[in-house]
Amino acid sequence: MLVGGALAAAACGGGAPPEHAAARPPATTAAPAALTTATTAPAATTTAPTATTTPEPTATAPVQTTTTTGRPTPTTLPPVVEVAYRIERRVSDEATAGFEAVVEATLSDPRGWSRAGFRLVRRDDGPYLIVLAEGPEVDRLCLPHDTYGEYSCQRREVVALNAERWREATPKWTGDLATYRQMLVNHEVGHLLGQPHPPVQCPRPGRAAPLMAQQSTELDGCLPNPWPLDSEVEAAARHDRPLAPL
Repeated sequence: MLVGGALAAAACGGGAPPEHAAARPPATTAAPAALTTATTAPAATTTAPTATTTPEPTATAPVQTTTTTGRPTPTTLPPVVEVAYRIERRVSDEATAGFEAVVEATLSDPRGWSRAGFRLVRRDDGPYLIVLAEGPEVDRLCLPHDTYGEYSCQRREVVALNAERWREATPKWTGDLATYRQMLVNHEVGHLLGQPHPPVQCPRPGRAAPLMAQQSTELDGCLPNPWPLDSEVEAAARHDRPLAPL
């Protein structure tokens, strides 16, 4: 499991800080072992034909290809970083009854952060917590950041989701409620994985919004989107922004 040092926290919603500062040494991964070149001993002089072997190629470092847009596209998959989490639902009503199943299905969906090399697994002893709670409790979990009884946040090892948003989404959200819940989970867990709000809320009106944009408060002409864009996957796959510290 990956741990770190400094505070990482921010509230998602109007007035929230644009960046989620986090500090934890980036995950290290073992470099791929190079294949050795096969050699054979000198063949003994006999009347039978001498058997020969073809040397195996020596492994080379991964290379990159470049797309027509000039963006480097790695030919190898990113290193896998496992993030174990547990789930707590601190509210009990019909509208929130499926919370645990939605979180688990969203975080294991191949359209999500697994594309960037994260393996998000639910474990009873997971060091990270995803919790659904009413506004006042979310406010407490998110301190010293203000969530005003209505926003969600990521604070250190905790992802705190506002139950009222889970029940009703927001007036600015133009998608359906099921998609909003996927967005809420992926957005806040994205902060846990070190991803900040983008500098531009809607880079291209009419296109899917960046997942890490504050879609609950304003779409600015973009379409609602619950999954990380290719550019967000590429940024997260570099693993140059560490996980939130424990």
